[in-house]
Amino acid sequence: MQVIPAIDVLDRRVVRLQQGDFERSEDFGDDPVALAQSFVLQGASTLHLVNLSGAKSGKLEQPFLKVVRSISECTTLALQVGGGVRTLQDIYSLISCGSTRIVLGTVLFTDPELVRSAVLLFGSNRFIAALDVQNNKIRIKGWQENSDIPLYDGIKIIKSLGIANILVTDISKDGMEQGPNVALYKKIKKNYPELSIAASGGVRNPKDIRDLRRAGCSFAVVGKVLLSKQVRLSQLLRAENDLAIRIIPCLDIAGGRTVKGTKFQNLRDAGDPVELAARYCEEGADELVFLDISASKQERETVFELAAHVAEAVNIPFTIGGGIRCVEDAKRLLEAGADKVSINSAAVIKPELLSEIAEQLGRANTVCAIDARRKGNSWVVLTKGGSEETEKDAIAWAVEAAQRGAGELLVTSFDRDGTGEGFDTALLACIKERVNVPVIASGGAGRLRDFVDAAALGRADALLAASVFHFQTFSIADVKHVLRDASFPVRS
Repeated sequence: MQVIPAIDVLDRRVVRLQQGDFERSEDFGDDPVALAQSFVLQGASTLHLVNLSGAKSGKLEQPFLKVVRSISECTTLALQVGGGVRTLQDIYSLISCGSTRIVLGTVLFTDPELVRSAVLLFGSNRFIAALDVQNNKIRIKGWQENSDIPLYDGIKIIKSLGIANILVTDISKDGMEQGPNVALYKKIKKNYPELSIAASGGVRNPKDIRDLRRAGCSFAVVGKVLLSKQVRLSQLLRAENDLAIRIIPCLDIAGGRTVKGTKFQNLRDAGDPVELAARYCEEGADELVFLDISASKQERETVFELAAHVAEAVNIPFTIGGGIRCVEDAKRLLEAGADKVSINSAAVIKPELLSEIAEQLGRANTVCAIDARRKGNSWVVLTKGGSEETEKDAIAWAVEAAQRGAGELLVTSFDRDGTGEGFDTALLACIKERVNVPVIASGGAGRLRDFVDAAALGRADALLAASVFHFQTFSIADVKHVLRDASFPVRS
């Protein structure tokens, strides 16, 4: 999720309103350009610039256009600009002055045909639809009038106009520094997972940023708390970076070699695991996962040795799983150099093992791997490398695993594994809805778009793949690039 600082301009001054009330404004000076430059120094890449005078009067005037041009010329910021945009000429003028995206509000509902024409002329990605909400109704004309349009009817109108980026402001929260309406954004994302949601109103601290990301928001627009200097933008950006989507190559190990198949079958050799690990480390992988799929007693010592060799070869976290049957097995792997251990079949057979490992070795070191197959309208848990179907419901097991102490869930779709048909985003989203621990998406990556879908629709915290990396269908850098283009934070 991207954190975007906001500057609201009223009569050439930087102000913040309380709950959209022009009679309750706080003044923050007369130099929006200098303020924008200060945000750049703190790490901002985008600025949300609002013409409050225009929103109130319905007119886009030259003094504000001059501000837009000055910020565009004096900074490297991408500008998303709104307020008082009522005509195609207004849109053209803002673009000519350096605006990257135009925020449309009132005109969406008073002149939808104009918006439709603008989308055809300039492209849908050029626009953000602003929904200013009070008591579940959309307000227009600088929040001064009630449109009598319910929020979800407004969203349907926006979708019919071809706009997929929405900025939702809960007016009751705006400028109040009481926290954002996380439940509102979560509900919108659940009903319209295809939309990119920017949240506005009420952000106070890094925790609010994390909560909004978990609710499915792609952006957070922040104003008052930055202007009043209660928190610095750099602190919020660090919280954003904490939520960066992790890219994790997975190495299945059998006979000391990396192998890969389809639906856990038809394995083919993919190379030496330590050499691959070193390569992925150099290419920018955030973490690595090694799964001992043979898990025989003879392989146990080999895996402990592998952990030691990998620890010497890479400087990124790595997880090892497969065949862990007791706390001692997990402890030996951590002592050998692994950062985390992954437990699968043994935890299904003996759920208390998860609790024991988490209690003795730490939740942060404990990963529960879940192999799931769709069965009717739900998913069931598989064990023993996908060869045995249990009666456990995968969603219920995910909830129990998190409650027992798993610090992270590695969720693999058996139906998608090795097929290149895309991650099972429905499975991922169902689990994310019920747990509050990070979820790693696994099984099915074949196209770059699949990674974006897993993050956007499945709400995955990390994305794991094997074949596409082992056989160089595309690179880790390619995946990070497409995620960054879709406005998801990734680690550099």
